Amino acid sequence: MRSRTAIRVPSERRRVAQAGVSLVEVMVGLAVGMIASLVIMSSFSSSETYRRNVGGVADIVQTASITSARLNMLFEEAGASFVQGRNIWGCRLLATRAKTVLLPATGYPDPFTAFPTTVRVLPVGILDAGGTGSDVVMIMGGSSASSNRDTPFDTDGKTLTVSNPNGIGIANAGLSVDDLFLAVPQDVASGPGDCQIIQAAPGFSGGAPVNDAALGLNVMPAEGAVLAPASYTTIKINDGANSYGLLTVTADSPSAFHLGRAGASTFSLLSVNGSGELVEYDLLQRRGAQPFGENVVLLKARYGVDNGANGGKANDNIVDEWISPTEAGWTLAELMDGKTATEQKVDQIKAVRIGLVLRSPQVVVGDAKLTEVVLFGDLGGARKITRTLTADEQRYGYQVFDWVIPLRNMKSTPKS
Repeated sequence: MRSRTAIRVPSERRRVAQAGVSLVEVMVGLAVGMIASLVIMSSFSSSETYRRNVGGVADIVQTASITSARLNMLFEEAGASFVQGRNIWGCRLLATRAKTVLLPATGYPDPFTAFPTTVRVLPVGILDAGGTGSDVVMIMGGSSASSNRDTPFDTDGKTLTVSNPNGIGIANAGLSVDDLFLAVPQDVASGPGDCQIIQAAPGFSGGAPVNDAALGLNVMPAEGAVLAPASYTTIKINDGANSYGLLTVTADSPSAFHLGRAGASTFSLLSVNGSGELVEYDLLQRRGAQPFGENVVLLKARYGVDNGANGGKANDNIVDEWISPTEAGWTLAELMDGKTATEQKVDQIKAVRIGLVLRSPQVVVGDAKLTEVVLFGDLGGARKITRTLTADEQRYGYQVFDWVIPLRNMKSTPKS
């Protein structure tokens, strides 16, 4: 019989085969995993908070860039076509289109409901809304490339008989004529009268348009430029179904201010609506209200006046002080009082200082909450604005922008 030999397994191998994970090791592993998860979640949360805060600031800066570009363009054109005329600042503006009266208005949409329905011509006018509300700003200016001067004319209400030796730029070559004019009485005794917007008709008599290469415009020539037989140039007034109608302001030796193309002149109101949008409204209703900035909390403005204050010299085209539209003599009602003495005061407005508060579109996480915003902090008294933020508003981030926009068309010798 064959004998069998037993195979012996070393004790070390038996111990390895029987080894496992103890409860203590499991608990340690779980603890390490939980700590790692907490660290990862905390790092992600901090990173996301930082990203949201940075993104909010970037959104504010982008909105400020777009908004300021539009505001700069509007304000810098203020007063164009008007500044060298007489009896225009404060004249009562009349406008009718398609037999519907536009001005004086019957009312305005929000946020312009408080603005006067009877409007007088100003380069810039500010209606103050108090410390917590956004101001309403009015801007007016033409877009004529021919001049800033008025053109005397005779009229029967249907035509303008021009006697200006420089002529009037009408339209670029090849374009149909739709130009606007503002007819302003000049022979007035007790302050500016009523001024009316009218529109040139496509056809002319008394002379053919002549191209002026320097202006890039067709120019309606005056007496000296019309070939024999010499005569005054007559510009017909458009009385079509969609035009601004015939001229009713025919007395007191009116002059015409050329406003350029029908859609190019500016007669706008600016303010902030209930949705935090900066909105432009056209007083001539050529287009609807147009928002061009969002997350706007506050819009305030100050006049930069060349009045000789603070040791300055009046009428030297240097801003001597910044004036609030609530101060005596500078309220919107006083600037639109239609008095001759007010015209010189309007001529002294050389710049506008804009204060704009923008809010981040998302809630910002941070320990230091902003409780108030300050505009025009270097000015004293009522010229400085402090806006206290509500508890809900403090959850967001804010940026305050403060800059000066020169009224370039007002840099002319003031009229006496």
